[in-house]
Amino acid sequence: MRSILLLAAVLPLAAQDPAALWKAVLQPAFDPDKAAPVQNLSLTRDRLRLTLTQGTIQFTTPQNGLVFGAAFEGRGRLQLQPPAGPESQQLRLFTGKDVLDAEFTEAVFHFGDATYDQLASQLRFGPAPGPRLARLYQDRRQEHEDLGDALAPRLFKSLLSADRKRTAFFAAEVKTSNHGWIEVQLDSLEHEELRAGRWAAPLSGTGKHLDTWLNFPAGDRPPAEVFRQPLAKEDFLIRDYRIEANVAQSAELRATARVNLQFQAPGERVLLFELDSNLRIESVKDGERALPFFQSRDPKGRDRPSGDYVAVVLPDPSQPGQTLSLDFVYAGKHVIHKVGAGNYFCQSYGWYPTRPESFAARAGFHLVFRHPKDYTLVATGNKISQSADGKVILTEWKSDLPLAVAGFAFGDFKLYSEKAGAISVDVYANRRPDDSMASIASDDGFGPPTGQLPALGSLSPSALAKTMGIEVANTLRLFERYFGPYPYKSLAVTNIPFSYGQGWPGLLYLSALSFLDSTQRNTLGITHHTQITDFFRAHEASHQWWGHRVGWKSYHDQWLSEGFAQFSGNLYVLFRKGEKEFVTRLREDRQELLSRDQRNRVYESIGPIWMGRRLASSDSPRAYSNIVYNKGGLVLYMLQSLLADPRAQPPDARFMALMQEFCQTYHNQPASTEDFQKMAEKHMLPHMDLDGNGRLDWFFRQYVYSTGLPRYEFRYSVQPAGDKQWKVTGSLLPREVPPGWKDVLRLYLHASGKVARIGWLRASDQELPFEFNLPMKPDKLSLNANEETLADIKQ
Repeated sequence: MRSILLLAAVLPLAAQDPAALWKAVLQPAFDPDKAAPVQNLSLTRDRLRLTLTQGTIQFTTPQNGLVFGAAFEGRGRLQLQPPAGPESQQLRLFTGKDVLDAEFTEAVFHFGDATYDQLASQLRFGPAPGPRLARLYQDRRQEHEDLGDALAPRLFKSLLSADRKRTAFFAAEVKTSNHGWIEVQLDSLEHEELRAGRWAAPLSGTGKHLDTWLNFPAGDRPPAEVFRQPLAKEDFLIRDYRIEANVAQSAELRATARVNLQFQAPGERVLLFELDSNLRIESVKDGERALPFFQSRDPKGRDRPSGDYVAVVLPDPSQPGQTLSLDFVYAGKHVIHKVGAGNYFCQSYGWYPTRPESFAARAGFHLVFRHPKDYTLVATGNKISQSADGKVILTEWKSDLPLAVAGFAFGDFKLYSEKAGAISVDVYANRRPDDSMASIASDDGFGPPTGQLPALGSLSPSALAKTMGIEVANTLRLFERYFGPYPYKSLAVTNIPFSYGQGWPGLLYLSALSFLDSTQRNTLGITHHTQITDFFRAHEASHQWWGHRVGWKSYHDQWLSEGFAQFSGNLYVLFRKGEKEFVTRLREDRQELLSRDQRNRVYESIGPIWMGRRLASSDSPRAYSNIVYNKGGLVLYMLQSLLADPRAQPPDARFMALMQEFCQTYHNQPASTEDFQKMAEKHMLPHMDLDGNGRLDWFFRQYVYSTGLPRYEFRYSVQPAGDKQWKVTGSLLPREVPPGWKDVLRLYLHASGKVARIGWLRASDQELPFEFNLPMKPDKLSLNANEETLADIKQ
């Protein structure tokens, strides 16, 4: 058996024509004289092993001396042994196996290294047996394009890099009988270099979803290590933007974005950005010099994936420390949508060139907008100027702090301002309802919508602008108390026509449903939609702290944004509606977490919080929200409960100190789950030290890095003990408790209609007997009365 270890090579750059190479990558041609029989040929990548047992392989035609693809037909075997722990669990969830071991009959390979040179010396080439292998490769490449996958620009980048070891890329797609086409790749520019999965159609719905079965670092390094410096593998860092944009009444956006960047890596000629493909680039310049660029195909407004990539080619390889200013000129529709008279939906992402995973990075934003004078525009940052030029208004916005993202809203707004201390809360509410809301209130159900019925009143968001301002200001007051200072000078709030929200720095996009009053909600029968609740507004407002003041280092840590925001929304419900409504919210989150997916699996079992966005799959599209949001919020509430001290004023003082120090320490920086654990350990109380080492490993291991919830049975009896004492004896019995599991459960006393916390029980996978005296006879004792622990307790 031959074993080939795929290495990197450095190829000369002078003769390489970017346009010709890009065309070759998109429309690959196969060399009719570069086919060869193979037998027991093995390719090795870290834990990945591909064996071409028997068959025929054919390679692409060289382009400027580069061969970057091959296709195979015959018999082969793919083997990938994942690390133990969550990765094995994920693979088992998708395949039922702990090891990926599959036989295949067809395969295509994409490589930006010396694969061809190393294989060619061991193959005896001859004429291709026909066009089948060429068609196979081309069909797979077209499939990637149809799915909006960014394989082509990534391969292109590697082929033009002067540092081929740093940018080494290898991808294989193999056709199996059990799982269809499986994709595996090793991308040296990713922190977790090895990935395996497949595109799959959901059981319900249309399209395909990329199910990631495995994704882990090469060399057996732990993820916490590779993400410690989340921007270390970036070619460049974006320092700041100056964007000049024209927003038209026709919903067209035209813009020039100057991107000032600084290189970290040497030898790079291709810079990859993301930009909504509906925005078509007219030019990219470095000063007066026009640069070659390649963009994903134009979707022409159709709802189909096309990829959102832009590849810009430099004339010379990059040098570390070198700075560069790129001017992108672009325009298009379908990023701003007209959704009613005076109503526009301005997409909060994709409207300017950026890098993926931008929440780990920060950049300055200087925004200049021109728009019709009959409308108002609000953007992230502080408004530093406004002027009129005929029928056009020019506004200028600048951020005090570097930001992860920037956005804007545009429409016929009524402005209402409220104060939360020194913070200005400015509500930009549309004067008229959007088309969707107006159609609800058509006078007779058939005529043109007027947006008003006697039973509903006006569905204009502006009618509730004052209430919205007061409510949002109240959320900021509470969150400043718990999490520390609001990070910006003001907060703008506006309505969008959909049933979701978005918290951008200093700018909230809230569903128009949340601008309905209680009478309208009841009339329309939408009283239980999350988007209309105090919780929803507070969740989005809290992203000013969770996501913006404190970012996240990797997708593993995104619960520090969404889970913390879920907790924050529930916290506001506690203060706004009271404990009964608060506990109801917690139980709703728990109920969703324990609901079942399309294959009848409990969502909580799909994967740990730490798995992040990979939880969402074709089988479990709601797994990400149910686990990262709901379980993440409940886990933070558990920690709050463990830190609560009824003797302190306020009882949450220790938890508040933890959250404020966390925000201060990671102010305008990304944080990791490990960072938060260390901060929590600094503030922990003695009863939380279940391992006796001053650490919370037991807590995070069970509730963040693992799946499973314990079940206990609580038994007790109360007997007179003399001298006005009552003796309580009982036991806490484990029922379906994972081995090694530990919990701290709060014990409550119920008497005369009141409930009081009286202590803690340390639970484990072993029976816990207990005995203590009380100075009164309780009506009842209970555990977990306010859902403080994610445990099922029979009592």
